[in-house]
Amino acid sequence: MGKSDKIYHFSLVTFLLFSRLLSNFEPIQNPVYMQEPSFDAWTILFLISAAQGLLLALVFGFSKYSPNRLLALVLFLFALTMTEYVMYWTGYQLQWPHWSSISLAFPFLFGPFLWVYFRTVFEQRPLTYRDSWQFVPFVLFFLALLPHYLLPASKKSAILLGIDPPVIPMWVGMLCVWGSIAHLLGYCIWHFVYIRKQPNVGQTNRWAVLLNTCLFGYTLAYASYYILVRFEFFNRNWDYHISLAMTAFIYLIAIAGYIQPAVFQGYRISESTPGVKYRNSGLTEAAIHSLFAKLSHLMEAEYLYRNADLNLDTLAHRLNASKHHVSQVINACSEGTFFDYVNRLRIEEAKHLLAEHPRSDFNIIEVAYAVGFNNKVSFNTAFKKVTGITPTAFRHQNARTDTPAQQPGKSR
Repeated sequence: MGKSDKIYHFSLVTFLLFSRLLSNFEPIQNPVYMQEPSFDAWTILFLISAAQGLLLALVFGFSKYSPNRLLALVLFLFALTMTEYVMYWTGYQLQWPHWSSISLAFPFLFGPFLWVYFRTVFEQRPLTYRDSWQFVPFVLFFLALLPHYLLPASKKSAILLGIDPPVIPMWVGMLCVWGSIAHLLGYCIWHFVYIRKQPNVGQTNRWAVLLNTCLFGYTLAYASYYILVRFEFFNRNWDYHISLAMTAFIYLIAIAGYIQPAVFQGYRISESTPGVKYRNSGLTEAAIHSLFAKLSHLMEAEYLYRNADLNLDTLAHRLNASKHHVSQVINACSEGTFFDYVNRLRIEEAKHLLAEHPRSDFNIIEVAYAVGFNNKVSFNTAFKKVTGITPTAFRHQNARTDTPAQQPGKSR
């Protein structure tokens, strides 16, 4: 089964699961509502996207890599928002009125959550109680909207149909909308500035820029709706572009997780352990050692291990060999996986950098990026696995050029 088939079946299954979930609710019958609720191609697409967002949020929420849990919160909020929009477009919101306006204050959360995600990836500084001030706007507007959320379903239906007046003044809603747009724009700009200041670590920087670009696109789409809606030529269906932006965000993460899972795992590539799969490969013992000698020379001459995107396909192409044979040779001659082999090469160079260069020249994260690691967490884990100690402890024991004031722990 090809990748396109897997994505198609994944979309179909998630849509059926989400449709089943909706069918378990008992709708409120409102005789005033004359239009039969229905779906079209766009709302089906957005419902599928919302379902996939919920599933991805669930998967990432249980990830061992802590930044993923922050990304899960953003995905979850986007999925809820798209579900609310689908309810509105299809007419089901009148039957399940508790969905109305649930996402109005959500945009105040997208920027802070993504900011802490970037900070955790680049600096390993997770969400703490000190970050709580960033969520004050959301809390304030949520409390302002709380009287609407606490209404019974029948009252909400009457408000949606125009029978009863809203309990929340119009100006509060518009202040929430435009305040959240300004809030989002501020965070998007700050994210771009922050990412640009980080060391160039290849895939991580590109991923961060792409992710923030999607958030910026969502912000522009969200703002443009409330601008265009004031004009007579505006078509209600144009507000689909807000959900298109959220769909792009969700699918960006889904596709990235599918074709490049290392983005979410803190390391580059791993291969299965050697075993019977190589028994019939056709390589003789001499051929195995010859190919490994070529591989070692290539690594030493061109420092390929420094490439954070290095994978078996790249090595196979450079060696004019099959990916299967390269994997076999690495497992046979290095007594470890591709991942272990590359990490050992990286750690050897990292040991040299830590010993020869003071902290003022290279801090720990800069050393990690220089030798090909994508973040400090994976670097520390691999370093300790190879050497038995952390990079900081190694530098403290082996540094030749640091003065006592420059040594780790002395200048803090």
